[in-house]
Amino acid sequence: MTRPHLLYIAFAFPPSTASSVYRCTAVANAFAKDGWDVTVITVDPEVWSQISGVDEKLAASIDPSIRVVAVDDGGAEEPARGDLRRYSRFRIEAPYLWKEARRRRSRRDFPEDFHGSWLEPASAASRQVHADKPVDLVMASASPYVAFGVARALNGVPYVMDYRDAWAFNTISGAEDFSPDSSLGQLEARYLADAAQIWFVNSQIKDEYARRYPDSAENMRVVANGFDPQPGHAKPAVGGTDHPRFGYLGTLQYVNMPLQEFLDGWAGAFGPEASSADAVFRGKLSASGAAGAEILQIFGAARQNGLRYDGPISKRDVAGFYGTLDALILLLSTGQYVTGGKTTEYLATGLPIVSVHDMENAATDLLRDYPLWFPAKELTAEGIANALRECAEALKNPDVERWDAAWAYGQQFLRSTILEPVISELRGIAGLSVAQTLPANSERTQA
Repeated sequence: MTRPHLLYIAFAFPPSTASSVYRCTAVANAFAKDGWDVTVITVDPEVWSQISGVDEKLAASIDPSIRVVAVDDGGAEEPARGDLRRYSRFRIEAPYLWKEARRRRSRRDFPEDFHGSWLEPASAASRQVHADKPVDLVMASASPYVAFGVARALNGVPYVMDYRDAWAFNTISGAEDFSPDSSLGQLEARYLADAAQIWFVNSQIKDEYARRYPDSAENMRVVANGFDPQPGHAKPAVGGTDHPRFGYLGTLQYVNMPLQEFLDGWAGAFGPEASSADAVFRGKLSASGAAGAEILQIFGAARQNGLRYDGPISKRDVAGFYGTLDALILLLSTGQYVTGGKTTEYLATGLPIVSVHDMENAATDLLRDYPLWFPAKELTAEGIANALRECAEALKNPDVERWDAAWAYGQQFLRSTILEPVISELRGIAGLSVAQTLPANSERTQA
């Protein structure tokens, strides 16, 4: 029996550490586990070593049955590369004109700055994959949104659009980038109308898209982010402490996060001199990993208050990091559409969570019923200090039943549990029945 074939379009895929790569990895693995042959079209990993960094341990977590086709980026990431040996004389002598020329050239094929250059090479690779083994279903994960253009390269093959963000508006500020009746809005409307299914990470983004494009609302789904158990994932031991150890893990988008308010609140709760608690931050200090001197100075000055920054960490090592902590700090950008990629992973730890974000964020919907949630009701030094103190007080004499309930609550966000029903639905869209899919360890029959 021939196994169904999924073509998965993901500009970033392991070993990349770019935004939302964990979702892409999990989706591809889930299809492979369900008995599909999976081919991933992605960017040559050499690009990521120069831009956002690589995580080889994460790459090792890809299902070995998945075929990864690395495609040249077409120059999409050239402006972000810092290798001076690649610079042309034009770029050196007139960098602003060089960048504008590349931006305009990239938009000839697809209306997206720079990343539009990936449409042609990725589409050609997709057609070759389809020629080698017919594709039953295409899934494209965006941003960049050129992935949606690539998804349409195979005429007659149904495709799914996975919105990890919003194309039409800024999910942090809420500002509209283009209206439904603009040329770009009309293009998006055509893509949505032709899509077999459309995924969004939360109901807030989905509802806004349904309002903008009501004719496609029926095919829209919320496929929330979830957690992927890593080596060492286990229920935390419950024990009291008078000197708690807090932790933060994730990309620190400090420009949009209430970081200074948190630092002031921390000093008010535990300092500013001999701190009665510790906090360690792990992860990248920006999407690229680079950080300005000001953020490094902030962490340097904060060390005397018990805070420190210990650098990035492999995805495969996160459970070990969580195991060293008593509680977690959830710092998020402000915005009603923001869920935060780490929110469900935090919930799955079963540890107390101190929320330092706008209560209007979409993340609040996930957190409000969590038994060990300690939200800062106001994003002021006093409001944050109160949340930290409340959490520290609970850690002195923890209630075992409350900790047990928190662990149980968090496990419902297992990503495989979230993906199973929608993948089952997609079998029908691809013209397949349950009986036509084979378990992942079955013998393969080449088409």
